[in-house]
Amino acid sequence: MEKILILAGVFFVVSLIFSMLGMGGGILYVPVLLLAGYTMETAPGISLCLILATSLAALFTFSKKNMVDWKLALVIDPPTDIMAFVGGYFSAMVSEHVLRGILAGILIVAGILMIKRRNLDVSGERKRGFWYWHRTFNGDEYTVNLPLVLTATAFIGVLSGMLGITGGIIKLPIMVLLCGVPMGVAVATSTVMVAVTALCGLLGHASNGHVDWKTGAMLAVVAVVAGTIGSRISLKTDKGKLKRAFGVVVLLVAGKIIYGLLG
Repeated sequence: MEKILILAGVFFVVSLIFSMLGMGGGILYVPVLLLAGYTMETAPGISLCLILATSLAALFTFSKKNMVDWKLALVIDPPTDIMAFVGGYFSAMVSEHVLRGILAGILIVAGILMIKRRNLDVSGERKRGFWYWHRTFNGDEYTVNLPLVLTATAFIGVLSGMLGITGGIIKLPIMVLLCGVPMGVAVATSTVMVAVTALCGLLGHASNGHVDWKTGAMLAVVAVVAGTIGSRISLKTDKGKLKRAFGVVVLLVAGKIIYGLLG
């Protein structure tokens, strides 16, 4: 019980901050669970329970503010959800050592994406081609390269299901950097996609009996409270500075996992 209480405190902070960014927090949930003694067989299932709870709590706040681009989520998220189930189902066939290595690699990429500054092309020039979807939402215009984005989200889905993360930490840069979606809309829309992806990945793990429902349910209560508070704070927070700070934390966690693999 003492371990659960410590995890509850840690996950409250993680859920609070990541819900502010429209991410599920799984990028840190799994590493923390591994450090607490859980294995790659049980940690992803618990992580997905928390991600689902956090995302649903945050989504309630964002939807009331009309910040969610539902059509964008409906178009680019299905490949992630389908492949998340596949990844969750076949995760038992991949060794824990390999999964930890993949997780470390994803953490490094995610950390760099969170820290890196990049200027968007705001020239306003409309790209031509049937594969470009020109979207207008709440007065903002942006363009989605459908083949590129759908391929990326499908790949993210496989990794999400296997590792117990939702890919929100990578989907957010995809929407902002590749599609030009405003940060506020990207955060809110990411929350929708994170919730659905988490559910599909969780079902994949549940089909193999690899979900510790009791631990997941207890920690999910904490995640719901944190997600509700975080989504409300999000409206007033400088997300750029917050992303860069957490990018550093993510890279440190990646280093810890790599050290354990080499030790």
